[in-house]
Amino acid sequence: MGLLAVLGLTMMTLAPLSECQFDDQPLRRLDDAVVTRQLDNGIRLFWLPKAGKQSITLASRFAVGSRHEALRQTGWAHLFEHLLFKGSRQAPGDGYSQLMNAMGASFNASTLFDDTRYYTRIPAQGLAFTLALERDRFEHPQFAVEAITNQQKTVLAEMAQTIDNQPYFRAAMTFLLSQATDTPYRHAIIGSRADILGADADSLRAFHRRFYRPSRLSMALIGALPGDVETQIRGQFGTWHEPAQPPETAGFNQAAVPDDAAKPDFTLRAPVHGEVIDERAPWPGLLMAWHTVGRSHRDAAAIKLLELRLFQRIASGLERAGISGKQSLLHYSLPLEMEHHGMTNLVLVPRANVSLDTLAAGIEKLIDQAAREPMKNTALCQLKQLWLADYQEQLSRDETLAQWLAASPATDNAQPLLSPWIRIRDVSEDDLMRVAQRYFAGHSVRLDLKPAWHTRLGKGLLEWLPESWAEGLEELAL
Repeated sequence: MGLLAVLGLTMMTLAPLSECQFDDQPLRRLDDAVVTRQLDNGIRLFWLPKAGKQSITLASRFAVGSRHEALRQTGWAHLFEHLLFKGSRQAPGDGYSQLMNAMGASFNASTLFDDTRYYTRIPAQGLAFTLALERDRFEHPQFAVEAITNQQKTVLAEMAQTIDNQPYFRAAMTFLLSQATDTPYRHAIIGSRADILGADADSLRAFHRRFYRPSRLSMALIGALPGDVETQIRGQFGTWHEPAQPPETAGFNQAAVPDDAAKPDFTLRAPVHGEVIDERAPWPGLLMAWHTVGRSHRDAAAIKLLELRLFQRIASGLERAGISGKQSLLHYSLPLEMEHHGMTNLVLVPRANVSLDTLAAGIEKLIDQAAREPMKNTALCQLKQLWLADYQEQLSRDETLAQWLAASPATDNAQPLLSPWIRIRDVSEDDLMRVAQRYFAGHSVRLDLKPAWHTRLGKGLLEWLPESWAEGLEELAL
């Protein structure tokens, strides 16, 4: 190989170190292929044809989640999600599931703080039938007493299995939500047992009339789409007219529902330290959280990168500081991102010879360092490259891509997939320091997760033993 070729190869290898470069062309091509429309009744549409596909993925998102629930109606958005699979005018009872299964389709749904999402994968030839079925259940659901009773039992069983029977979960969730009473996110998505059992057909009909309307719906279709896909969608959904504002109904307090337009200003919070004791838990843990901003806030992108830098990526700040591995057996972070609020959280399980105070002090030191020391350009570039790679990998899955499109804000209509990346790309070193200072340093919410007294006693004794002894006894103790 000639000298010039060697020098050229070397310069290409070193280019990312001196000039940040991103391979975002696949994302740009994907974004360019998305078609965006809005029907006269307010429904937002996205579709993306994909060659070589034999199926179609459809995601439908309604702008109603737990934050829209009124007093004594907690958990209703989730309960309603269940009921939309249990009978409509054209497919009564279990007709929806039977018809979709007979077609070879897969389907599911999820309820979040801000919205409810329905998604299905169907054979390409079943599009017209599926659109008709979706329109029918969205506009004309049934509220049979037997179906309501059965789904109340199902939701309560889900509540017991996923929350109440898990050590620490309910108490920790209640503690965190109690710190957010000045936001629309005051209660858990799953709701309370009493409120779930208090739902009846009349109040659920009122809930449907208020929230399940075309102006609150967005839809995304991906895959083997026919050339007349827009005509088919307009034929089924274009004639769904926006209903009149529903009257007051027994059990439905319309005034108590937070206004969608309300965007509470962010309130800085003093540090909080609490504890919960759960006799069922096998080992102590530490939950730390930081209140941040909603997804449309100008600081949201910088906060995402800071979360990635400190807690989530390979060789994260936790590992570099010796907290992960040396001091903790396990750590995970699942940030909550809502429209009008955000919450970064971190759960750590300590090693036998490490106290919760030691873990918390290490985290606070990590936060303080991020607030004082700017990130080097090369490190920030690599962080953005990592975010981009993960984002593009997520969008490679049609189900995720369809849900992402359906949930994209109207402000991103021109570039629904590219806009989130542009915001990340434009984050500076100063931005990272600024959000660390404003939202993280000195604003920690700390919750000590403590097991029964005898487990705490044994763990306390291990903390006083020499490290080699403690490590030898750790496996036995666990």
